[in-house]
Amino acid sequence: MMKKIIFLLYFSAFSSLLFAEDGFSLYIKKDYAGAYNAFYSKFAENSSDPLYSYNLGVTSEALGRKGEALYFYLQSLQNAPDFPEAKNNFDIVVSELGIAVPKMLTTPVFAADGLLILFFVSLYAFALLIVLICFKSDWRLKIMLLPVFLIMCVSASLYYMNYNENLKENWAVAIKSETLRSGPDSSLGEMGRLKEGEIINVVSSSGQWYKVKGFQDNVEGWVELGSIRAVKRGTL
Repeated sequence: MMKKIIFLLYFSAFSSLLFAEDGFSLYIKKDYAGAYNAFYSKFAENSSDPLYSYNLGVTSEALGRKGEALYFYLQSLQNAPDFPEAKNNFDIVVSELGIAVPKMLTTPVFAADGLLILFFVSLYAFALLIVLICFKSDWRLKIMLLPVFLIMCVSASLYYMNYNENLKENWAVAIKSETLRSGPDSSLGEMGRLKEGEIINVVSSSGQWYKVKGFQDNVEGWVELGSIRAVKRGTL
């Protein structure tokens, strides 16, 4: 009898794995809550995959959670800034919620910008001048080394400082509308309200409470952790 029970338990576990529905099939069946859970389990395993974030964005929209949808589209763009579907859906949700999003959040931290391009161009020019001087000792070439070297150093320094500034700022998204409190307690006075989908800076924390500052209005206040989601910057 015991062996029969064990066999049935193994068969039941095997069947649940074999016939388990994935997020896509659940979404097609309009079981959006089930699809969200299925997609989220994949996202928790690998949050840097832009497709997982995108699927969660679409499913969150279907559930009517636009603030959360904006967060997941933003995460998708952090890891794949040229993902057209994520960019299109992100722009639509931003327009519907009527919020402002800093441009830096739609691209990864390591995305090439003018300073980085200038550094590599000056580095190439500096290396080329060194090679030319080795074959031809010309005082004019030596004079050109100094400004090229200065441009290379300044562009590298500015890029490094901007990069550090980007990493210092802790961005988050308000996944739902919430009251801003004057301190880390729900009984304290109201300082204002967070809009659903609003982009905020995390200033400090105390337990499960976070002091945040709105990107649009600079209003500061405290909210509980469950009201916001931190943006994890991409590193392309």
